[in-house]
Amino acid sequence: MAAPQYKKKKKKNQLSLVRRYWWLPLVLSGVIMIFWIATGPRWSRAKVNLPLATRPISGYTSNTAAVLQEYLHFYGKPLANAEIERLCNQANERVAARDYSNAVGMLEQVAKVAAVPAVYNNLGVLYAEVNDRSRSINAFREALARDVDYQPVRLNLDRLKDIMALGAEPVSREVESNNTPSLANIIVPGKPVEGVIAAAVNDVDFFRITTPPAPRDLILIEVENHSTTLAPVLKIFDADERITDMGKTVAVGESLKLTIAPSPNTTYFLQVSGYGSSAGAYTLRVLPQKAFDVYEPNDDIFNAPRITLGKPVEAGIMDDNDTDFFSFVSPRSGSVNVVITNRSTTLIPALSTFFPDMRSSGFGPDIKTPGGNLRHTLEVQESQTYFLQVWSRSGTAGKYSLLVE
Repeated sequence: MAAPQYKKKKKKNQLSLVRRYWWLPLVLSGVIMIFWIATGPRWSRAKVNLPLATRPISGYTSNTAAVLQEYLHFYGKPLANAEIERLCNQANERVAARDYSNAVGMLEQVAKVAAVPAVYNNLGVLYAEVNDRSRSINAFREALARDVDYQPVRLNLDRLKDIMALGAEPVSREVESNNTPSLANIIVPGKPVEGVIAAAVNDVDFFRITTPPAPRDLILIEVENHSTTLAPVLKIFDADERITDMGKTVAVGESLKLTIAPSPNTTYFLQVSGYGSSAGAYTLRVLPQKAFDVYEPNDDIFNAPRITLGKPVEAGIMDDNDTDFFSFVSPRSGSVNVVITNRSTTLIPALSTFFPDMRSSGFGPDIKTPGGNLRHTLEVQESQTYFLQVWSRSGTAGKYSLLVE
């Protein structure tokens, strides 16, 4: 009877231990889990702890504010387009979700309105991710065409060595074939490009240029002739490949120069050819003249810089499309004198004045001769802001000095 009694007691003790220490396996498993998280692979912790939106691909800038800042810089005005902002944000979300194809489609729509380096840089990164190297190269070229030293693109090109090897830089020597706008070589302002019009093949060379950021400037286009046989012809097409009324032809052996005043951050196609069957080598240059004054852009009343009474400001009317707005605060009620002193022999100055609510309050006297000065008296109220518009008559241009006293 002793053996059976001993076995029954042992079973009872085992059940008692299980009931007493039922919690121990749970504690041990929790300790093991904490230890694994603390000492496990780095990528595992990143995947668990980082939210999806904080893991963009390398070289991509998920910052819509950067696009808005660049738009203001390159176009000279804020981006007043909520749909474009929404597309930027949605593209960032798609990138965070690794949905690159849809992100590309969204940014392609953004680029049609906000053609700024940040957008093209992101497109270049995304095209590379989907293995579309030709479009990646073109996107990076578009960014560099607007800012040849744009750091995000430079870093991406250094990182993406295979794309850099295929040539993302804007050209300094023409690359054939470039005889249609769709095959145009991308060039940048200020960087000369060597080219040749080949004989007996009806050769034409197309180049694609984007004008500098705001403010609007005069642009000198020069075709320097290196041949005694070439009669250069320059034609200019807009971004939709429609020919403009700008262009010029010169005689055999002569160099060509043409000055235009395009809008900032605008794409044009330049076609260089030889008149008749003429041919020869040339150098193409697109040179910003920095003809704008320090108060630009001030072409509308909402961007009128404030000037100080008694202190003259020196400015200029660049061409017949230029106009300058200024504002001032009257220190007292009474009258002030507005004086425009001509600093050129070509400008015929004109003046418009505006009330504090921006309604027109009249005009200055008519000046009919180039080089003339203008003086006008304006009634004002104390502590009120008034606006002035300086413009030109008869399509004239030139420098002037403005004084309110």
